[in-house]
Amino acid sequence: MKKISAIGSFLIGGLLVLVLVMPSLQRLHQLESGTMPAANTASKQTSGSKAVDLVPEGYQPVGAKRITNNGKTKEIKDGRVLKIGMLQLMEHPSLDDIRYGLIDQLAKRGYINGINLEIEYQQGQGDQNLLKSISDDFMADGKDLLIGIATPAAQALMNAAQGEVPVVFAGVSDPVGAGLANSLAGSGKMVAGSTFASADKETLELIRQITPQVKTIGLIYNTSEQNAAHQVQEIKALAPAAGFTVKEASITNTNELKQVAEQLVSQVDALFVPEDNTIAAAMDTLIPVTNAAKVPVYTVVDAMVKAGGLATVGLNQYVWGADSGDVVADVLDGADVPSLPVNVSNTKNTIVNTDAAAMLGITIPENILQIAIDLAASQNDK
Repeated sequence: MKKISAIGSFLIGGLLVLVLVMPSLQRLHQLESGTMPAANTASKQTSGSKAVDLVPEGYQPVGAKRITNNGKTKEIKDGRVLKIGMLQLMEHPSLDDIRYGLIDQLAKRGYINGINLEIEYQQGQGDQNLLKSISDDFMADGKDLLIGIATPAAQALMNAAQGEVPVVFAGVSDPVGAGLANSLAGSGKMVAGSTFASADKETLELIRQITPQVKTIGLIYNTSEQNAAHQVQEIKALAPAAGFTVKEASITNTNELKQVAEQLVSQVDALFVPEDNTIAAAMDTLIPVTNAAKVPVYTVVDAMVKAGGLATVGLNQYVWGADSGDVVADVLDGADVPSLPVNVSNTKNTIVNTDAAAMLGITIPENILQIAIDLAASQNDK
């Protein structure tokens, strides 16, 4: 009986050892076979000793040279790692370019994610309730500074912060109208940021040069986007002097875009899409409608031309983001936030899409092709 008991104890002990070493044996096998699963990565980066790159590997901006880090890192008082909450309205290429430029410029100024910054990036899927929830979470987490990319994101952060921590906006075309600043000379609040100088006049001239037969321009935008509504008013004011009449159509969400666009293209010779994030994220809905009607689409940013638009004289989104990164760095350096002037970005590129032109039977004049960046897929494949 004692012998059986001893054998049982031995077997139990052996099983216990096997259970304890099994995870290590599995890990060793995975390393040897190359099947070790990748580490789980979330938007929140918390490394305090190793730089974490939030810009995709191999990324190159359109119409600008990518900013490189000079290798210097700012020393933060008491050796702290500053907690940054970054909120983007939604993900689409134009806003992403702004984000990448901002992060690159911050690194150039010595503020590097994973070294002296802990940047938590979130995007709000274009949903106001989600924007508010994320903003509240950032405040509850004790962020030192908040960055809002696009007007609704910046507004949500400002409302959540209530002046307790600085908010920096990027991708905002009308900060005064959006309530983010009292004037461009200084916000008068714990808010700062970067806006842009309009290229609407230049784009209207481009429409005249590329498509001289155009008489009536259609403007389509989301009424809930302050930046788009502001720009529509600017275009309407400039159009008569450029020889155009304007027809205006609006949507409240992407589900309405196809039907509204189908109605509008039957009444106009060309579309001019303003700085509208809803439509920028739904170009794959708009372009089939306009192509079917042989109506060219002029835009305000390069990503929308790449997605099927014909042309623009557009603000360089990456440079705009970099200008916003300078504002963030100034605030982190200790600048007085309420008195900081709103930075006005002014780097513009002429962008065309010769694939879109061919689809529409339009010949882009040679003098424009010589100065423009062609984002046609066929050109990129060469």
